[in-house]
Amino acid sequence: MRNSEDKMVKTNSLGHIVKVQQVMDFMVLSELRHGRRYGKQLDLMITKSLGGVGVNDSYLAQRLKVLAEKGHVTSQWESDNRFNRFYEITDSGHEYFNQLKRDLPERVAIAMKVYKRFEEFLSK
Repeated sequence: MRNSEDKMVKTNSLGHIVKVQQVMDFMVLSELRHGRRYGKQLDLMITKSLGGVGVNDSYLAQRLKVLAEKGHVTSQWESDNRFNRFYEITDSGHEYFNQLKRDLPERVAIAMKVYKRFEEFLSK
């Protein structure tokens, strides 16, 4: 049995620090603050912003669907063309974006600290 000096208090869990969905929501809503965008435009913006790292089409479509269901964005097909769906941010989306803008920097800082420690662990 370990002595009391070895006790460590868990202050957070990895799954709670920063979730990919929060990052995607933030990026999508940030872009939509500049006007309506098509899903493909959002996909391209994410990939460019992350230096070539993107998400698969079905994941982005699922996140956009959830954002619409929660009232953060509206979605609409362009006329009769079933291939071009565009999205616009709502007032609720602006509020959610501002919440993420407040919460994410601290969480990202914690995640960076965790990844740095993990990198050190890997090099052992």
